Parts: sequence; structure tokens; C-alpha cells
Amino acid sequence: MTNRPMPQTAAITLIVWLAGLTIALPASPEDSAATTPSWTAPDAFLPTEVSGGELGWPAVIPEARPGAYWWWPGGAVTREDLTWNLETYRHAGWGNMGVVGIYGVRGEKDRFIDTFSPKWFEMFNHAVAEAHRLEMNIDLTPSSGWRMGGPHVKSEHGEQTFAVKDGRIEVRQNGARVKRAGPGGAGLAINPYSEAAVAFHLKWMDENFVRGRGVAPRAFYYDSFENPGNWCPEFLETFRQLRGYSLQEHADALAGLDDTDKSRRIIFDYRQTLSDLLLDRVEQIVRWGKERGSGLRMQAHGAPANLLDMYAASEFPETEVFGATPFDIPGYRRDPEWIRLDRQSDLVNRFASSAAHVAGRNVVISESFTWLRNHYHTALSHIKAESDNLLLNGINGIYYHGICYAPKQTAWPGWLFYASTQANARNSIFRDVPALNAYITRCQSVLQAGRPHNDVLLYWPVNDLWMSGGSGELRFAVHHPEWIEETPCGQAGRWMIDHGYTFDFTSDRQVLHTQFEAGSLRTDGGSEYRAVLVPAAQFMKAETAESLLDLAAAGATVLVWKLLPHDVPGWSDHAERKKRLDSQLGRLRPDANGVATVGKGKLIVNDDLQSLLDMASISREPLVDHGLKFIRRQSASHVTYFVANHSADEVNRWMAIASPCRSAVLMDPMTARTGVAPIRVQDGRAEVYLQMQPGETRVLRAFADKTVNGPAWPIWQSTGQTIAVEGMWRIQFVEGGPVLPKPITTQKLACWTELGDDEADRFAGVGRYRVMVNVPNADAEGWFLDLGDVRESARVWVNGIEAGILVAHPFRLNVTDLLRQGENELVIEVTNLSANRIRDLDRRGVDWKKFHDINLVSHMYKPFDASIWKPKPSGLLGPVTFRKVKLPDKLPGSQARQ
Repeated sequence: MTNRPMPQTAAITLIVWLAGLTIALPASPEDSAATTPSWTAPDAFLPTEVSGGELGWPAVIPEARPGAYWWWPGGAVTREDLTWNLETYRHAGWGNMGVVGIYGVRGEKDRFIDTFSPKWFEMFNHAVAEAHRLEMNIDLTPSSGWRMGGPHVKSEHGEQTFAVKDGRIEVRQNGARVKRAGPGGAGLAINPYSEAAVAFHLKWMDENFVRGRGVAPRAFYYDSFENPGNWCPEFLETFRQLRGYSLQEHADALAGLDDTDKSRRIIFDYRQTLSDLLLDRVEQIVRWGKERGSGLRMQAHGAPANLLDMYAASEFPETEVFGATPFDIPGYRRDPEWIRLDRQSDLVNRFASSAAHVAGRNVVISESFTWLRNHYHTALSHIKAESDNLLLNGINGIYYHGICYAPKQTAWPGWLFYASTQANARNSIFRDVPALNAYITRCQSVLQAGRPHNDVLLYWPVNDLWMSGGSGELRFAVHHPEWIEETPCGQAGRWMIDHGYTFDFTSDRQVLHTQFEAGSLRTDGGSEYRAVLVPAAQFMKAETAESLLDLAAAGATVLVWKLLPHDVPGWSDHAERKKRLDSQLGRLRPDANGVATVGKGKLIVNDDLQSLLDMASISREPLVDHGLKFIRRQSASHVTYFVANHSADEVNRWMAIASPCRSAVLMDPMTARTGVAPIRVQDGRAEVYLQMQPGETRVLRAFADKTVNGPAWPIWQSTGQTIAVEGMWRIQFVEGGPVLPKPITTQKLACWTELGDDEADRFAGVGRYRVMVNVPNADAEGWFLDLGDVRESARVWVNGIEAGILVAHPFRLNVTDLLRQGENELVIEVTNLSANRIRDLDRRGVDWKKFHDINLVSHMYKPFDASIWKPKPSGLLGPVTFRKVKLPDKLPGSQARQ
């Protein structure tokens, strides 16, 4: 970002309309000046990684790097600026970009390019070619905005909604349109349940690709299901073929007004048929993409369908996070003023990863960080914690939501999307985002290697939900997760997470394709499990029950929590089908402990989950007893754990793991450091010594049959000695804008906005802190530097040598090799949020919110007005301390150090 002092020239006049009066406000030249962002790259700080071998990180492929939604406002792109965008974001650590055409920027109409026109594809082809050069992937939404559709869609292919009136099903076109469409993309949304409508749209896409000579993206992208329709022209005939009777003849029951058993069964059949139709359309889109060399990124959530089957149909299942997750990490800020009240559910996220694991898909994507905070209140520390949470739930392809294309030369803050993290090159957090992206890449490289290593298949009784009454379709949304959280299935899943058991959800269809081989349950995708758990399901199809009993007969363990299913869902022949179910389950003869022998295996019924899992010899991971969270992967030579400490307490102890372990390696994905871990065997179980501050993560590799040799992972013990960094701090503002505040000399660390310079109140950028520190005994075994309260990220030098970048809690560095006896120079560059600069624009009435359609709104979808904000704390608030540590002579319960 070019730093320009404000020249003493005549001010540009901005006009603000207020109560019929025209008021002239002074404007700064930077408000309209086209500038190029130019943050100092952190390359020198990024650690050199060891690749390969037991102590090395996996080789990085593009899929392992984070991705981003890449909105093209108005299609107003150029070849030169596309290259600049891709080079900028690749250098910052992104490896995947998903192109979405959206509404444009006011005043840029002459530059607009119609979506999917030949000129648009000329730009898209250039982007794909440049991405290949940069070892990046490009995905594409097969429509403008979201909801597939456009100007070619007439009402015959548009969305439909049904209602029951006077005993008849009446259908109408609901007029649903493409949302947030760009030029040339506005129009009706297609009917997502209709084979003819989807084929019509895909044919239109083919014609556009041929006309524009478009190249295939890595994948097409199907956004979260936000289609309001619930019917299609072929629905009645499809229903008759699948369910065996006429729905029109039972219209009164479909209305659900009397809530009888018949009504619930008819409504179930409607819901299942709608699900079947939607799954058929997803598979239709998958086939179309494969024929053109592209996969499908599928967001199934929000759909009135079996989400597990929808996710599994795609090559890249994709979940979503909307809002902010609470964390107990000390210092982690979650100000209610800046967050939404949406209930976050990691169980919902696990539907995508479970489907991927069961179906054998290696990469699971998440639309991430949407509305973590209001605009420009999202810090890298927020993104890091949310990333950890996704990784722990099986997501290994994090996509930022996101980045707007913008010309290299444009006025600050650039081109923006209304619901974005604004992870663009003009936002101040971008300066240190390469360090965070390198961290995410290391984590995802590890979590894309090997295969899933979960013990339990947790059956999702969607039939119970579809049989629950009401009327119309039942949508399974991210924003309202009661459909899983407040059900026996969700309760079982939550209990297993909290108690250290591992699982994946599975569907009726997936159960039918699961086999028992060589002592394990093996799914269609090749994943292996030790048991299947049915959580208090009331309704089950007879064929699902038969498959479960066949698995038990082959040697599998089938666990039933609380009760066996007592009925079948649906209307047609339900009495005969119930007899079939009763016949199957009635043959079971459980003993006093609820164990029924079935062929070579067993089925166990029990009210207590712990007892069920114990009887199935499923081991738990005791890591959770000490506030840790984890996920596991299995490789040929070892089990990999990704472990996070999101608790309020430090972990410093021997930790038992469930995996057999002769030797172990610890890896820090933030610093890339690795080493051979201390290990012992206690009571027949391997234990690893773990030290983790709140907010930290580790990768643990457990080798069952191999002894790994290499540098030891250091275990540090506090000496109790600290050095408070006190003295004269010299603060110089070195990058950012709109104007660099004056240098400051102070003995007290405080927020920039409290240091007496009005320019600091509106500044977004970098303050460089310099101080001298006397260290009387630098020959100690170890020193840690603790920065205290940092707003919001920091680069640290000790005696002119790069010590590291800190982007999240704990803001602490090992500086053992950098200190020297006597005087030491400490330099810390702190980057704040851009909130204060945005606040200044609105306080001065600058016209920067210049986007069509929804323009820019707050996180609560209210008019965006930053002028009412208070200045955000910025800078280094401290206290800053050096902490002396040593290597202990011996660890508790181990031999003395040699």
C-alpha cells in the first residue's frame, strides 16, 4: 500500500444528503486515489520445512493449500489484473480459487462483461492458464451468483411450489430468481428437482462453453440449497412409480392438518420422493461435469433431502460455517456486538466429512469464516481458531469466504462482497495472512494423507425426522441445526465427541453398501470401522434392518442405543412391511446384558452408550479428559493425530493414546518444528508427554512397529524467572494508511488511539516498536518471549534476526538462540485491523460503499454504518516479558536426562 502524506492542497468536495440539506465535507486525496497494495512480504519469517520421512511434512499439492471464493464483480476483469490477483494470492499462500460472477461496482458499467459471454470466457480461460502456471486450481459456479438459472430460463423450467386446496394439490410457479446475479446472469432459477429443467440449464452452459471456447474448471460448484420450491412437473408420476400409489388421491393427508398416522406416512413419502428427485439431479450434474473433465463441489446443507447421500455423490463434499464459534482460549475475544446469534454445530460440519469418508472422497471443503464478525472486525486469531475447529471435524480443504477480484489500481478499500471476510490485499490483516495460510497448509497436508481412522458408523435415522409430522418439505440447514443437535443421533454423536470416541455418520443407502471383511466393516469407499451404532431409531426400513443383521451374521458388531426400531416409515403396504421388520427383529434373543448372537457377530441393545462401546471393545482417547480435541488419520506406517488445546488451561503432562505406539513424533504446524517425542508405557498403554498452551495445536505421529531416530522434541520447565520488558519504546508507523501517524516515544504500552495523535485514530497498518532489553544471563537453556495482548498480529526480531510471526494465541515465541548477554534489541511490528480506517470513511461521509444489488450490509443484514463504531484497540498492549526455562533433569515417571 502506497503511503502518502496528506498534501496541503484544496480538498475534493463530497456531497452528503441529510434532511434535505447539502453539506460539503473535506475529503482526503487517498479516498479516490487509485493505489496498489504493497505490504512487506513475510517471506523471511516463514520457516524452512523438512519434507518427507518420519519427521518431515508431506509434500504440498495445490489441494492442501487453502482456497477462496473469488467473486468477479460485474465481470469487469482484465487479463493483466487477473494475473496480478492470482500472483498476489498465490504468493500469500492460497492454492484454490472458486470463480463466482456477481453484481458489479457503481461507476464501472463500461467495464462490465456479461457472464459466460465469449469475452467472459476469454478472461476465464486466461485465469485458468495463469492458475496452472502458478500451480493453483480454478473452480466455477455454473451460473451467476447462486441458485442455478439465468435469462434463458422461462417459467416452464422455473421453480414450483405446491399447496393443498379443497382436497386437490395445486401447483404454482413461485418466481424464484438467481440471487446476487452479475451482468447477463439475472433471471429465473431453474427447478432443481426437474430432470428437464436441469438438462435445459446444462445444455445452455454447454452452448456458452462452446461459443466462448471455455476450458473446463477443476470442479463446478453447487452452492448451499437455498431454493424455495418444493415441487416439479414430473413429481406426481415419479411419486406413483416410486411409492406405488397416487398422491393426488391423498391430498388431504398431504396437507397434514389432522396429524394422523396416515398423514405422517403420506408426508414421509412426499419427503422421501423429493429427496430422491434431488439426489437424481445431483448425480445428473455430476455426470455432466465428469464428461467435461470436471468434478463437483457440493454443498448439500439446506436441502430437503438425505444430506449424506447428496454430499457423497460429489467429488468434493463441502460444508459451511456461518457465524462465530465460542472458544475458552484466554484472551480470545468474542464481543457480542460484532457476532451473529446463529447456533454453530460441528455435527452439521461432520455430515460433509462423514459422507466423504464413507464414500472414499479425500478432500472435504468448507465455506469458511462467513460473518465471523462484522466487516473489518475479523482478526487472524479468529480465523485460526475457526480453522482448527473445522480441521478437527474432518474438513481438510478450507475455503475463505472470501476475496473479491479488484484491479491492481483502485481506491481503498477496493471492491468488496457484502458477506465476506474481506481477505483481500488491501485489508490490513492481509500483511500477515501468509503465515496463517502456511499453518493451514501444513495441517491440511497432514490431514489429506492416509485415510480416515474412526471406529464407529453412526446411523442417521432421517426416517424419524421425515415421519415427525408437520407439512411440506423438511430442510436441514446449517443455521438451524436442531434437526441433528436435538435428536438422539445428535446426542449420541455429541457424547462420543466429549468422551473421546471417533465416528462417522452413515445413511440407509450407505448401510446397504457396507460389508464386513477381514474383521472390519468396510464401506463402499474403502473406509474401515469396528461397529455400527443405531441411536434410538423409531422407524427403519426393513431392507436397512436386513442389511444390519446380515453384517452381524458375517461377524460385525451392531450396537443399538436404548431401543430397537418398532415400525417402518411410509404409507404403501406399511402393514406388510412392518410384519417383515418385526419378523427380522423378533428372531433376536438378547441375554440379560442385551447381547444377541447373530451368526458370527452380535447385536447389542443397551440404554448406556459407555456400556455399548465397552461391550464392542471400542477404545476411547483419554486426550479429551484434559481439555484436548483431536482427529485421527491412518497411514501404512503410523497413526496421525491432529490435537488442539481450545481449553483455558495449559497442558503439561503425560498423555495416554489409544493407538499402539513404540515411537512418536511431535510436529508444530505453526512453526514447522518437529522432533521425536518423549514416550513411555503405563498400564499397558502408550503415553506421550505433551506441552500445549491454550490455542496451540500439535500433530502427533504414533508408530506401532518402528523406532524413529532424530532430534528430540524439547520439554521445557519454567524456572520462575521473568524479565519484564520496560523502558523507552520507540514507535514508528511504517506501512498503511490513510496517513502515517507521527512517531511516538513512550514508556507505557497503550492503544494507538490513546497516544495523542488523531491520525492514529483512523490508521490501519503497521506500527514498529523498538526497545532495548538487558538480559543478565542469556546463557540459560531457554527463553520464551510473551507479547501479552496483541492487536492483532506481530512480526518479531531479536537483535536484527527474524524470530517469527504471531497471528493467534498464544502470542509467544521461543527466542532461545537469539538472545545475548547484556543489551538486546527487540523489534516488534504490530498490524491492527482496518476497522478504524473504515470508521473514518463513514464519519467523513466518503462514498466507498458503491456496489449494486445488496451493496454492503452489517453482519445482521442491516444498513452498514461504521461511523457509530468506537475506535478499535490497536497495537501492542502487553505486558511484554521474557520467561526463562530449562530442560528438566527428568520428566515425571521417566528416567533422568543423559
